[in-house]
Amino acid sequence: MLRSKGLTDKLLLLGVDGMDPRFTRRLVNEGKMPNFKKLMDMGSCREDLMMLGANPTITPPMWATLATGTYPMTHGIMDYNLSAENDKDITLGAFSSVFMKAEPLFNVTAKAGKKTLVMHWPGGSFPPTIDSENLITIDGSSPGACCAWSNERDFDMVFIASTKAQKPSYMPYSIRTSELEGDETLHYLQMPFKGGKSDEAKERLAKYRQEYKDTINVEGYRPSDSFVVDNVLFEEDKGLNWMLADFPQSCCISPIFPPNGWEFEVPADAKEFVMITYYGKVIRNALILKNEQGIYDKIAIYKDKATAEPIVVLENDVMTGVYDVIPTPAGFENVYRNMRILKIAEDGSYVRLWSSRGMSCDDDSVWFPKSLFKEVCGLFGPPQPTSQMSGNDADLILKCNNEQWIMAANWQSKLMHHMIENHGVEVIFSHMHNIDLQGHNYMKYLKNRETSRYDESEVVKFAEATYKVTDDYIGSFLHLIDEGWTIMIFSDHALISAEEGPHVLCENCGVNVDPMRAMGYTVLKKDADGNDLPEIDWTKTTAIQTRSNSIYVNLKGRDPYGIVDPADKYELEEKIITDLYGYRDEKTGHRIVALALHNKDAILLGLGGPMGADIVLFLHESYVDDHGPGLSTAWGHNDTSLSPIFLAAGPGIKQNYRTERHIREVDLAPTAAVLLGVDMPEQCEGAPAYQIFTEKM
Repeated sequence: MLRSKGLTDKLLLLGVDGMDPRFTRRLVNEGKMPNFKKLMDMGSCREDLMMLGANPTITPPMWATLATGTYPMTHGIMDYNLSAENDKDITLGAFSSVFMKAEPLFNVTAKAGKKTLVMHWPGGSFPPTIDSENLITIDGSSPGACCAWSNERDFDMVFIASTKAQKPSYMPYSIRTSELEGDETLHYLQMPFKGGKSDEAKERLAKYRQEYKDTINVEGYRPSDSFVVDNVLFEEDKGLNWMLADFPQSCCISPIFPPNGWEFEVPADAKEFVMITYYGKVIRNALILKNEQGIYDKIAIYKDKATAEPIVVLENDVMTGVYDVIPTPAGFENVYRNMRILKIAEDGSYVRLWSSRGMSCDDDSVWFPKSLFKEVCGLFGPPQPTSQMSGNDADLILKCNNEQWIMAANWQSKLMHHMIENHGVEVIFSHMHNIDLQGHNYMKYLKNRETSRYDESEVVKFAEATYKVTDDYIGSFLHLIDEGWTIMIFSDHALISAEEGPHVLCENCGVNVDPMRAMGYTVLKKDADGNDLPEIDWTKTTAIQTRSNSIYVNLKGRDPYGIVDPADKYELEEKIITDLYGYRDEKTGHRIVALALHNKDAILLGLGGPMGADIVLFLHESYVDDHGPGLSTAWGHNDTSLSPIFLAAGPGIKQNYRTERHIREVDLAPTAAVLLGVDMPEQCEGAPAYQIFTEKM
C-alpha cells in the first residue's frame, strides 16, 4: 500500500561535511559529545554510526548523491572536478547545479508546497534550478563556510612586528608557522600546481574560464580561478591533500619604531609598526599601546596617519571582528574579518598578530532571493570568515580557525532558526563544513610523521576541539524535536589519517603525471632545451590519470588528438590495470592501488556510463591523503575512516533503536521523502530506510 501521508511535517537535514562515524563513536564513548549522545538515545542509527558511502569520497558528488538519491553516473557530478569534454587535461569545478542531471529532493519538497531552505549545500544547489516561492537557496557555490569563496577578498595573514626586523616585508604564502622572531626573510613557498606555459595553453585556459562563468550565468558571481585549471602534478609535489597540513600562510614583517608623521596626537609611549595586506595593495598603520600599569597589551590599527579614529583596537588574545574597506576597480568595498593578537611583549618589542581573510559585506550574488542577504546581515552580521588552512601551527588551528568555526556555526544556527521562526520554513537541507576543513589542517599529523611539530596525542586534541564545535552546533537544534521536527544527521564522507603515503596518483587537482609517465602512457611536451613542460603531448600520450579516480584513454574518433585505435582500447585498459596493480610502495613493498575497473564494471560503484572515465581506480587505504581517492569503507590511523555518518531522531523515527541495515548514501533522499510524505526524486536509485520508521511500510 502506498503511503499518502508522511510521518513528520517538519524535517531538518543537518549535514556535517567530513564527520567520521568511527571518531564520533570514540568521543561519544568518552563522554565528549553529549548532544550527539542525546540524539542517539532519542533516535535510530547503526551501533557503529556508519552510513555506507558512495564514491568518490569527496564533497560535490556526495552532496549531490545525498540530495538526489542517485549515484554520480546518474546525477552527473562525478568528482570534485569534471574533465572538459574535448580537453581532458582541463578540469572544471563541479559544485554548480548546471552539471547536475538528476532531480534533487529540495525541488520536490518546494513543488509539494513545503517551504524549503537549502542552506549552503555544496552539490547541485547553486544556482537554484526551479523558480518557486517555496525554495530559498543560500550559497552552495563552494566548500568552507557560507559564502567562503564567493565573498572572500584576500588572504589570511600573520603580522609580525619586532625590534629585530630591519625593514617592512610582505609575501603571500610564505610561512608555515606563526612563531617567527621577525628577522626572517620571507620566501614564496611553491604550491604543487604547474599549469601550461605556452601562449596556446594560456589562451585555452582563459577560454575555458570565460565559458565556465558564462555557463553558470549568475549576476555578480565571480568563479574562483581554481575552479578551471590545467594543473600537471608530479610525484615530487606530494599532492595538495598531503601538504594541506603544512599549508603556507601569507605574512608581513615590520620593524617597530617611534611614532612619526601622525597628524593627530598619539598616546604617550606608543610604538609604531606597519601592516601590509591585500596583495600588497593596502598599508595600515598600527600603534602598540600601554595600559595603566605600563604594560603594552593593545594594538590600535588606523586607516592612515591622518584619520584619528582607529579602525579597531585589539585587546591581547581576544578574537575581534573588524570592519574595513578595500580598493576595487570601481572604488571601494566593505569587508569584515576577524583578528587576534597571539603574542605581545610587555615592553612592546614584539607582536604576533593574526588576521582572517576579508569577507565582502556587499556581495549577494549567491543568495536567492537576494533581499535575504541584507535582512540576514542586518540581524546577524555578514557571513563569517573561516580560514582554509593553518599550517602545522597549534595557535592558528585552535585559537584562530576553531574560534572562527564557533562563530560561523553560531551564525548559521541563528540564521536557520530565523528562517523557521520568521519565514515559515518547514524543511531545511543544511551543510556545515568545519570538520572537513579543520581536519585538513591536522589529519596527516594524527599519526606521528617526520615533520610533526606535536605528538599525535596533542593533535587528537585538535580533532576533539573540532568535534566539540560540531556537538554544540547540533545541540542548538535539539529543542526542535520537542516542537515536532525530525532531525537527520549525516555526512558526505570522512577523512583518513593514512598509515603510509603520500603518492600523487589520484590527487584531484589536475593530471597526475607520475607514475603514468613511468609506465609509458603519459608524455609531456619539451622546451627548446629538452626539459619537460607542464603540458601533455597528446601526439605521444595514450592515457592520462586525472582527478580523484579517473583514467582516460586518448581515443581516436572521440578525443580531438586521439591516437589509440578503438579496436585496441580494451587491451590497453587491461595493460594499464595490470600495471596499476603492480605499482608498489618502495618502502613497504605493498600495492598502492586497491581497485581498478573498466568503465562497464565501474557501474557497480555508480561511476560508469557515459559520464565516467575509461578506467576508475581507488587507492589502498594506507595511501589515501585525507579523502577522495579511497573507497568509502577505508579505515586509517587513530580511529579515522572515509565512511559517512547517519543518525535520525524525532517524529516518525524509532527511539533508541539500532538497525543492522547498512543505510546507504543514496537512501537518505528517499528516506526523507517518505518521512515528509512527498514524491521520491525522479531518478532516485536508493530505498527508504524503513527499518527505522515508527510505522511499517
